[in-house]
Amino acid sequence: MSRLTWIIVLVAVGIGLAVVIGVLGTRNEPSTTKAEATSALCTSLSALDASVKNLTSLDPSTATSTELQGAVGGVQTSWNQVKTNAQSVQSASTGDLDSAWSDFETAVKDIPNASSVSDATTSVEESAKGLQTAAQSTASQLSSCSIS
Repeated sequence: MSRLTWIIVLVAVGIGLAVVIGVLGTRNEPSTTKAEATSALCTSLSALDASVKNLTSLDPSTATSTELQGAVGGVQTSWNQVKTNAQSVQSASTGDLDSAWSDFETAVKDIPNASSVSDATTSVEESAKGLQTAAQSTASQLSSCSIS
């Protein structure tokens, strides 16, 4: 064998070893299974439902601006987690949920225009109930996921 042949053989063996090491190095990386992704989405939908319940439990006649802002912030945080988790579940139909979120966002943006905290609370609560219904509907479409 010539010197060039040996170099080619050694390069080929080196490339083969690099591929094997690469495959073996990534085989233990955690991967999210479909069941895990669905479970995470279900959990985040439940958290969204709970945060909406917290918001809708505010009494418009006694709620303060700080309480309203805190409850709205909780819903927004829960929504962000739902959106993140929904991206991992391809079968999750979130059209109604996205629409309900858009309505909720509009109500939240109108808070500064409300004549009182009571009016703002009432307005946000109405759109929050639509968001809650959409979250429950989305959860019912997932296997073994129910929120109430």
